[in-house]
Amino acid sequence: MTSSKDFGSARANITKVPRKRETTADPRPELKASAELEASLARVFEGLEIVDRDLQLGGKLVVDLVGIDGAGRTILTLIVKGDEDALALQALDTLAWVNTYRDLLVSHLGQSSQSEEESPLVVLVADAFEPRQVERMGPLIPASIALLQRCRLESERSSSMYLQPIVAEVPEVEDTQEKFLSSLDEIPQQWARDLVERFTRMDCEVECRASGEVLGWRYRGLPLCSVWHAESGLEGQVSGSDVESSITEQGHVEAFVDEVLKLYLEAFEQAGADDPDLPRVELLPTGPQPHLSAEELKAFR
Repeated sequence: MTSSKDFGSARANITKVPRKRETTADPRPELKASAELEASLARVFEGLEIVDRDLQLGGKLVVDLVGIDGAGRTILTLIVKGDEDALALQALDTLAWVNTYRDLLVSHLGQSSQSEEESPLVVLVADAFEPRQVERMGPLIPASIALLQRCRLESERSSSMYLQPIVAEVPEVEDTQEKFLSSLDEIPQQWARDLVERFTRMDCEVECRASGEVLGWRYRGLPLCSVWHAESGLEGQVSGSDVESSITEQGHVEAFVDEVLKLYLEAFEQAGADDPDLPRVELLPTGPQPHLSAEELKAFR
């Protein structure tokens, strides 16, 4: 599994590398259609101005269009295929990068109109999105991620493109964390509850939220990890990793927690550098609360 340290170092530098179309299945439009796409984006995001293109953040992570809207919010647009298995990971990876290296991005773009208060928005554009991908990204739509489906308005007179926002279905009231946990078999449920308790003790700003069949955690808006039911127990994924972890025994739980702690500590140090008043993590137990394990304490040192 890729460590958070590797994730950060691999994406600490921004380069601008124009890309060639690799195959006929490449979802990015030709130059002529690109202008039509940019005009369609401007109708969705008022006052949008495209300030950069083909922004390579590291590895295969590339932002096709970078824009600033009328409110000064940075809009990062990726043109994708909506049925790709790694689509949700690609969006989360981009979001994690921009939250971690926001100052670097601002410096690179050099746009005085950028707002420091508005969080960047990651926009995925595709001809269609599979429902399971929308569900995976649901908790972050539309605050941090926007999905836009390419459509065409056709008539005898002309043809034009427009972008239709995809709205994630709002979970029913009973679709809660407890419902997710209760749906699991006895042993996987114990592991999932253990993860909830340990990540809750880790930091008061770590949020846990269930959406459909996925249980996810975030720290100050940064995705940390998610788990879901699998035939043999649980499966999970740490943000920034392209590997899904199989959790079929207690040792796998410990390994998964270790990877999440690495990512959390990197995000915590970054946040602390920007916010000197940020409360520090309390490592010792209080009252009847269960204490941190030796593995957790070792990870923090």
